[in-house]
Amino acid sequence: MQAALFYPPNWLLFWMNRHRRVLSYQSLEDLVFLHVWLGFLLCYAWLERKRLHPLAALFGAGVFAFSGYMLLQLQHFGLVCGYAWLPLAFLSLDSAAQSRRLRPLAGLAASSALVFLAGYPPFWVVFCVLALAYAAGSLSPLRTSLGALGALAFSTLLAAVQLLPLAEAARLRFPMNAYGAGIRDPAFYLSYFIPNFYNFSLRADPMTNFGKEYLYLGAPAFFGLICLICIRKFRPLLPYLLVLTVALIFVTNPFNLVLAVVTRTDLLAQLFRSWYFLAGVTAAVAPLAAHGIDAFLRRPAAPARHAFLFTAVPCAGLTAWAVHLLRLWRPSSAGFAFGPRAVLEPAVMLTLFTAAMFALRALRGRHRLSLAAVLLLAAGADYKAFGTSLRVNAYRPVEKRWEDGGIPYVDDAAYRAMRANPSYRVVLDRDAPLAGELRHAGLTTPQGDDPSLTRAYQAWAAARGLFAPPWLIPIPPSREDVLKFLGVRYFITYEGAPLYAALAHNPRFRLVPPAQEYYKVFEYLDAQPGYGFDAPAASVSLMGWEPERRTFRLESGRGGVFHLAEQDFPGWRAWLDGAPVPIQVWQGAFQAVRVPSGAHTLVFEFHSNYLGWGAAVSLLSLAFGLAVLGLQAAKQNGRDVVRSAGLICGVD
Repeated sequence: MQAALFYPPNWLLFWMNRHRRVLSYQSLEDLVFLHVWLGFLLCYAWLERKRLHPLAALFGAGVFAFSGYMLLQLQHFGLVCGYAWLPLAFLSLDSAAQSRRLRPLAGLAASSALVFLAGYPPFWVVFCVLALAYAAGSLSPLRTSLGALGALAFSTLLAAVQLLPLAEAARLRFPMNAYGAGIRDPAFYLSYFIPNFYNFSLRADPMTNFGKEYLYLGAPAFFGLICLICIRKFRPLLPYLLVLTVALIFVTNPFNLVLAVVTRTDLLAQLFRSWYFLAGVTAAVAPLAAHGIDAFLRRPAAPARHAFLFTAVPCAGLTAWAVHLLRLWRPSSAGFAFGPRAVLEPAVMLTLFTAAMFALRALRGRHRLSLAAVLLLAAGADYKAFGTSLRVNAYRPVEKRWEDGGIPYVDDAAYRAMRANPSYRVVLDRDAPLAGELRHAGLTTPQGDDPSLTRAYQAWAAARGLFAPPWLIPIPPSREDVLKFLGVRYFITYEGAPLYAALAHNPRFRLVPPAQEYYKVFEYLDAQPGYGFDAPAASVSLMGWEPERRTFRLESGRGGVFHLAEQDFPGWRAWLDGAPVPIQVWQGAFQAVRVPSGAHTLVFEFHSNYLGWGAAVSLLSLAFGLAVLGLQAAKQNGRDVVRSAGLICGVD
């Protein structure tokens, strides 16, 4: 799902890496940054369509794209992509409400489909909730809300190529409450106002201030929100206020009301996540700040008598402070203060920004343009200095990365030994590389740590005392019955880890040399493959083992049942000598096939059952949508021609 294979911008990523064995990290960074700027441009187009002052629209777009929420999510590709399309949805809803037509909602349907295809369904849920909240605050709330519901429903047809295989895979999924309990601690929200109140620097231990996040809104947001007192008509602000209110309700879970609703069904409990509704807070603050700045700039002010001083002094102050922040941002500097002392930097920036805005309102012509440019650059430096010095989206370089082949801090020789035996699995000690990351190195683990963990596998592990919710299945080296059953051959651990001593002192395990890196690899000497044939005097030869295909050569005099310790997951099929054979459920969670006597070739292969159907639905829906839009455009053009002819003939 999170590979987002069908997300159209990713096709550019694949094309850029068409001659590479793996995607380059730089190309992924480039695509992430393009989405950040896409969010900025779409937000500017949305705010400019509301006829706000261009500078107010620019600052509002900056709050949306460059403040804390977006920069915190640079590590989460699916979230960045989903968030970037939010302004297009709001713009489409505005156009539909103003024109009283449904055609503009095509933008909502397209953006919704793109958000889903970007690979993170929980954020798509956030997107839908925020879009409906915005529609409820529009000029024609009932009509727009119904249209929005229809557009969101149609978007699921556009995204069926990804939705149907996902639904197939989720059918056996072990459910869990992903919503959480909400974020109610007021201290959590301090970083909206003080960017480094909690120490987020690269030098800090990763567990420092655990659970706190960087969410800084920036001087333009604070100034704009203060300026809202200048606004006399609050009706235009209603959509943003509804988005903000709904987002805060889902984030904070007051009186456990949201939790009580979403946990009524497994589906809602898995899709709704309180944390991601923080996107709605920033998405609402950005237009509110833009409206406030617009109201401030439109208030009359006496022209400055000394235009040069009104320009030079604020420009000098902002430039000096921006340089100061960027110097602190450099990795070689002492870094930013944290705790109560961290109030200084944002307070000074807000003071300088406010003074410059008052000066700007009194200026005209090139002086006004010059100061506006410096204001934009200073705000950019503010976001840059704080938002790109975080341990969550940057790290000190290491000698090896996943894209280089291998595992960081694991000896190449040990890695090659594991890759040479792909049919065997790897167990990870606590705080070793994440189980879900092994796929990047071409390795597999039976430990779960995977959102697609099935109920049956969870039950199998729990019956053997191995399950530790929500997804992780710890497997100690003492459970040799489980190791042999699942085909485990290797352990990755480190000195001082919980399992290290048990592995080091057990003669059934050997340390794979040279063992010079931080992580150590132990090999289980009595390892057995995770497959077998219960027929007497039978032989099994492994002919091929790939992620989606396993091929075996079997020989027996009486036949029997061949079992494979692979989850009984939708999409797996089996062929015996080229003919399809049914897969039986073995041990309640795995696969088995009955094989007759003689020599046979048995192939297990994975294909999503619904991928083809999903592709057909997506293509037909896209064609239908384009046809409807084309017919509406032709019909409107015809009306315009008739109206023009009538005016020429003197008929209104």
